[in-house]
Amino acid sequence: MKTNLVFTPRYKTPLSDYGFDKPFALDRGEMVLKRLSEDIGAPVPYLEPQPITDEQVRLVHTAEYLETLKNPRTWIDLFEFQESEYFPERAVRPLPSIIEDFKLKSGGTLTACEISLETGLAANLGGGYHHAFPDQGRGYCPINDIAIAIRHLQKTGKIKKAMIVDLDFHQGDGTAVTFQNDDSVFTFSVHSEEGWPEIKQKSDLDIPIKEIEKEKYLEKTEAGLKLSLSKFAPDMVIYVGGSDPYEKDVLPGTSYFRLPLSVMKARDELVIDTFADKGISFASVFAGGYGPDVWEVHYLSTRRLLERSGFSFGKTYSCC
Repeated sequence: MKTNLVFTPRYKTPLSDYGFDKPFALDRGEMVLKRLSEDIGAPVPYLEPQPITDEQVRLVHTAEYLETLKNPRTWIDLFEFQESEYFPERAVRPLPSIIEDFKLKSGGTLTACEISLETGLAANLGGGYHHAFPDQGRGYCPINDIAIAIRHLQKTGKIKKAMIVDLDFHQGDGTAVTFQNDDSVFTFSVHSEEGWPEIKQKSDLDIPIKEIEKEKYLEKTEAGLKLSLSKFAPDMVIYVGGSDPYEKDVLPGTSYFRLPLSVMKARDELVIDTFADKGISFASVFAGGYGPDVWEVHYLSTRRLLERSGFSFGKTYSCC
């Protein structure tokens, strides 16, 4: 059965397998699919991805950096774990092998991009590791799936130009650095000015928003979209639709925004509709979002994407 959703139950990353005594982000994709299935009274089909290859990873990341991922210390720093939270003697899998989980989810991003080039709209129910630089990982992001997907599609001649629309709470700093001085990729980021990372990078278009002006979030986002499209005509766009600006996000560092679900819904509809109306291939990834309720944002976004793909739910849904 054809589908424009990419997911696999193997997206779960049980950190206890690697010796960590600390919960990780909940699998939002599973929650989204459960709710969508309840909406239609039947399981929602999805395509399971294959992991990206080492060769594809090297399209973006340096050999020196990738070598450091063989060291458990690199991963402890990446996840900002305390030594008291790591018990290697309890591990059933060596810590560096966790890279396989990220390669699988990155494969989901590439698959979603490829589907979008065929169908117009697609979503990876995961992924979005926009903080990974070519020579270092940070912010829970060891490899940059967004950049890898774009570089692979360019290398294989499937696209020439791509746009990244990043509305995660945190600036898409890794992708900004990766594509600096590259006229074939346009990076657009709306993010918290006060939030992490303290040192921001230079995207092609940055719209930093202060806490005192968060009421203008939608207005500034819409203006940024229009300006981006006036400057650049992409073959494909990747939407980094982080749910961490949502008021129910539990990460202390995202407290500057705390936007209601109605605004998050309007944000995602604005982005999806803008590119669907223009017939530009569109693939979305989840990126940041923490706590038991942020899946609600991704559910509404995925539902809208399916609706714009011609999927009929038979009834409207009002969340707010």
